[in-house]
Amino acid sequence: MAEPAYTVASDSETTGEEKSSSAFPEIAIGIDIGTSQCSVAVWNGSQVELLKNTRNQKLMRSYVTFKDDIPSGGVSYQLSHEHEMLSGAVIFNMKRLIGRVDTDPVVHSSKSLPFLVQTLDIGVRPFIAALVNNVWRSTTPEEVLAIFLVELRVMAESQLKRPIRNVVLSIPVSFSRFQLTRIERACAMAGLHVLRLMPEPTAVALLYAQQQQQMIHDNMGSGSEKIALIFNMGAGYCDAAVTATAGGVSQIKALAGIATGGEDFLQNMMRHLLPNFDNLFSSRGINEIKSMGLLRVATQDAIHKLSFEESVQIDVDL
Repeated sequence: MAEPAYTVASDSETTGEEKSSSAFPEIAIGIDIGTSQCSVAVWNGSQVELLKNTRNQKLMRSYVTFKDDIPSGGVSYQLSHEHEMLSGAVIFNMKRLIGRVDTDPVVHSSKSLPFLVQTLDIGVRPFIAALVNNVWRSTTPEEVLAIFLVELRVMAESQLKRPIRNVVLSIPVSFSRFQLTRIERACAMAGLHVLRLMPEPTAVALLYAQQQQQMIHDNMGSGSEKIALIFNMGAGYCDAAVTATAGGVSQIKALAGIATGGEDFLQNMMRHLLPNFDNLFSSRGINEIKSMGLLRVATQDAIHKLSFEESVQIDVDL
């Protein structure tokens, strides 16, 4: 992919509305940026269609690799092995870090990630860096997310054969107003105009309402009101909603969410396996970060195996 595809605007740069000179009618894509995976969709006139990357994948891992001068994300670049995540050059979990200050417990727990996360504990944005040619290259969650969004935009433009400037993003219920503004900033840096930031359970409720409407149409009936609980447990957040759907119209009755997900389970397991975890890796040097990565991969594999095995043995050479 050409280098300009990875160029994002500066975080401090003022972005104005650009008038499109394209002959194509403007359409919007929908993006679900997950902590660990993401997907892109478009309305094709009758239903929602998930777009695929060049590897024919509808689900893409949410990370950006900083190698040499041009960073690349999980859309265009596939890790050769899970252990490549340990190099210090791969930054992920940006959805967990964006819009948070260095006194936030979520930021402190992110210090166990296999890249550099440093805090001053004075209520400012945390320092994040990727290891590029044995030199730490500083970045921000907004910049990382913007690089990833550029790749998603280019992928969508390639498939839809038209420029894409409008986007609808699904976001966790628990996001603060400041986090929402940082998401919008990342989109602006990627050349995308946000039409709507939609809570993730609301997006599911809309799909459910559409399916119910189709069923009513097929059965030639009016349909009775149906109450549904929508539960979404992701890698970084947990959301729940209660919806009432009747006649193809869905109404959100209750909505709640917390910043707890699979990432927290993983980190708690790592600290259970290594009770003196924080003391061992307090220096956050290159070797310590790679050791944390080894423990992370081994723990993640163990959690997956426990889905179908009664017990597992974890051997890690730290």
